[in-house]
Amino acid sequence: MPHSKWRNLVVVAKRALMAPFSLGLLAYGVLWALLLHDGVVGILGLGGALMAVAIYVLIKLQDESYIRDALRDAREHERRTQAFKRGFRIEELEVESRIKIKSIVKLQNEIADDVVNSPIDEVAVGLADTVTQTEHLIERALSMAQKRRELQQYLNRTDDTAIESRIESLSEKLAEQTDPQQRAEIEISLVAKQQERDDYQAIEQSAGRILRQLDGIECSFASLRARLVRIKSTDISEWAAANEELKTELGGLSSSVDTLEQSINEALNSEG
Repeated sequence: MPHSKWRNLVVVAKRALMAPFSLGLLAYGVLWALLLHDGVVGILGLGGALMAVAIYVLIKLQDESYIRDALRDAREHERRTQAFKRGFRIEELEVESRIKIKSIVKLQNEIADDVVNSPIDEVAVGLADTVTQTEHLIERALSMAQKRRELQQYLNRTDDTAIESRIESLSEKLAEQTDPQQRAEIEISLVAKQQERDDYQAIEQSAGRILRQLDGIECSFASLRARLVRIKSTDISEWAAANEELKTELGGLSSSVDTLEQSINEALNSEG
């Protein structure tokens, strides 16, 4: 059985076990065992309660409506937990990234709601993978935004005009200096400052590329939501093909993020 199906099975069984009916039976069985002086009868009573709970769980595992409600509630609980944790990470971002990420998260929530509330169960189930892809992209976008925050912190602390002025000053000194030893010392300082300038420019370019990628994800999510509305209104025989197109597009967007991350890491590492 696939991992996701085992997970769903555990979620539904856990809900059934934590239901008031199950807890009440277990409490009654334990109380019965504790109050009776006859240990054998007490154990039989507890065993009967456990058996009744097991039967109740098995019945619920066959109830499609119960399963659907259990999985929906579990997803909603997970979404709230993730949103709570994600909120702290988002608030730590610099302003531009924070605005973009909040917009992306809002769109993703709307996409998830559109899918969950689809009037056609087959559509909701089929689009579940698409929602999972968008959730994964949210995490990728947030990770990139956090990297951009670190880059921006360096840029905000560094005066690039001072670096350029220092390079110009060292270049003038080098041109005027005739002593070989002093020229060598100036050349070392000049190369170091030029490297610092190159580092600054690479970091600045990387920060800009990340923001443009976040903008691209936001636009893609907005388009995706509009297409989901159209898919839900099409004939049931047509939405499957449209959903495959959506998953392909999201796969391409994920690959674009991969490429950007690799490019930025290579640029920053080469400058280091």
